[in-house]
Amino acid sequence: MNKVLYFFIAAQLVWANAHVKRVQIRDLWTGKPIENVKIQVGSHSFYGDAQGSIQLRLSMNDSLITISAPNYFSDTISAQQIQKQSIVYLVPIAQTSFITVVRPRLLESPLSIPSHRSILIFTRPLNLIDLTQQLQMQSGIFLKNYGPAGSLQTISLRGMAAEQTQVLLDGIPLNNLQLGSTDLSLLAGSDLGSLEVYRGSNAILGGSGAIGGTLHLQTKMPADHLRLQLNSGWSSLRNQFATAQIDLPISRLKNVLTFHHGNGVNHYTLKQNGQSVTLKDRDFRHNFVSWKSTMPILNRLLLVIRLSHQKKMAGAPKPFTNAVGEQANQARLNIDNNLMYGTLCWQQKNNQYTLTAYVRNDWMVYHDPILKLADQPLHSLHFNQEKGLQGRFHYSPRPQLLIKSGMEYVKQFISSSEAGQHGRSRLAFYLLTDWRVFEERFSLQAFHLNSGLRLEKINAQTAVWLPSAGITLQWPLIQFYFSSGKNFRLPGFNDLYWVPGGNPHLKPEKSLNMEAGLRNRLTFGSIVVKNELALFQNVVNNQIRWLPAESGYWLAQNIAGVKSRGLESEFSVSDVQNKLRFNFQYSYIQTLKNRPEYSDDASVGNQLPNVPREHLAFLLHWKPGPFTLNFNFQHTSFQYLDFSNDPNRILPSYSVANCSFGYNFSFKPISWQLKVTVENLFNKHYSILQGYPMPGRYFSVQLYVQFKNKGGN
Repeated sequence: MNKVLYFFIAAQLVWANAHVKRVQIRDLWTGKPIENVKIQVGSHSFYGDAQGSIQLRLSMNDSLITISAPNYFSDTISAQQIQKQSIVYLVPIAQTSFITVVRPRLLESPLSIPSHRSILIFTRPLNLIDLTQQLQMQSGIFLKNYGPAGSLQTISLRGMAAEQTQVLLDGIPLNNLQLGSTDLSLLAGSDLGSLEVYRGSNAILGGSGAIGGTLHLQTKMPADHLRLQLNSGWSSLRNQFATAQIDLPISRLKNVLTFHHGNGVNHYTLKQNGQSVTLKDRDFRHNFVSWKSTMPILNRLLLVIRLSHQKKMAGAPKPFTNAVGEQANQARLNIDNNLMYGTLCWQQKNNQYTLTAYVRNDWMVYHDPILKLADQPLHSLHFNQEKGLQGRFHYSPRPQLLIKSGMEYVKQFISSSEAGQHGRSRLAFYLLTDWRVFEERFSLQAFHLNSGLRLEKINAQTAVWLPSAGITLQWPLIQFYFSSGKNFRLPGFNDLYWVPGGNPHLKPEKSLNMEAGLRNRLTFGSIVVKNELALFQNVVNNQIRWLPAESGYWLAQNIAGVKSRGLESEFSVSDVQNKLRFNFQYSYIQTLKNRPEYSDDASVGNQLPNVPREHLAFLLHWKPGPFTLNFNFQHTSFQYLDFSNDPNRILPSYSVANCSFGYNFSFKPISWQLKVTVENLFNKHYSILQGYPMPGRYFSVQLYVQFKNKGGN
């Protein structure tokens, strides 16, 4: 009895003299504090406050600490490690099926083949301008705007063409079957929950068109409580939009419905030879509706269904030349798109299986009364359809090993007044492994080996093998990675069959990319600093170019070779609660022609036209109390207008600044935000693409309202 009492008293003395450490638990994706956190230290339990902060007592005998929270993967780390850091990150369970973290530590563990990636989370319905500004703050991205809001907008990653950048929505490709690119102005933005930017090779999201990288958009999952969100706005360009989104749970069935309407005149002028010219045919009208529903069928089986439809009518202006030519801008565009998919997801602790079936239909009508063929005004009709089946398997047989595999089967069909009726099928298999070779050795926290293989078969004949590999070395404060992989792009149906000039004998474009990078996260009390630097090179062969032929028409040919190389850097510093934040990004990219198109081709080694070499941007965010202030600045270097790289034929560099002021207030259960934005603050005259001048300074006002029932968080 005395021995038991002795040991009990000794244990109490050790505990009383334990080291006190305060840590905060945060979400790995959003960086936000996690509520209801529990930390288990031996037989003692500690619970976090509303800001995820916990005050721990650690004794010399403590070795392992277990951290857990509802809707997050638990993690176990050493007491010695937690004494060195003030912030610990947990991985949310409700994450994309394409991303799985083997085991989080101070820095994120590798996601897929290690590369420079960005993940953005949206907490409220966005308009297109908000989405555009979010993308412009990411390094390595160049948005090609053919005018203000509502105009054609495409995306380029790492100096590659728009058709070499893959755009997905919930894993479903959105790239146009005829053109190969995606018009971002068709995205409502209002039902997006997050987006992921993958630069370079990716075994999972690495299908046709991902030579430069992949933009993966994720729609919002329905909330488990009643919620209504309204967002409307108006700008001095005579544009307006309105969005309504309602989360409506009915028993076990959770639903989210989104409605968006936008229309505008885009009324602005520009100066030419001392005269004001009013730009024409830049109006638009856009309607979007979507419904997404989730329902648990069995204990671990979830059914997800989503339907969406959008319709856009807009002007399709030609490049601006002069006042006389502007009067001929009368071409019109009418687009009707819908997307339907259903997903079955079965998940265990370490396994996940998903099966998705989808149908995507795109209709487009292009009418130009000025351009006549056979004495008739051009009236071009196009219909694209893609049907697909996707199966994905994710398995972690032990904590050190993650295996991802899957298959995709796609049937594509077009009916076009200029390209005819054609179809093709595509079958793909992929396998990806992430193996943590060892942990806590040789001063390293972890050493990862990654490998991937993707096989694509087109029309059950042509086979494309896409291997990739990478390594990651992780120290307490810094992470280094290196990766290499192949990718490809199928020719678009216009490249193959457009009359005149299509070439049915085109080969797929192929690429080989390499990348090395460093990233780190430091904490200084309540200050968090994050840095990332990536160096890359991407070599593309069989690139498709349209060139003049002996017949007098332009002909699509596999003739060009391109080498893209450069660096991407990102830096951010913020306080723990994200009330004050500074973000900076800088990209330097050389996209060079590295193969002659004809004998004595003097343009080999020159920069490609319409691709700037440098882009930098910074954002200053400040949230004092109910107010929110944002200021962002962007600078883009000049662009050559042709392959000759003639210094007299360039599109000048430009710098643009925007600022916004917001005020938040609430009368429970309703919260409000009023936001005033000044676009192009210093009234700069600039063009992102030649012939498509952007508007000068203009103003916009937004009102955001959210209602939650008492059960909402």
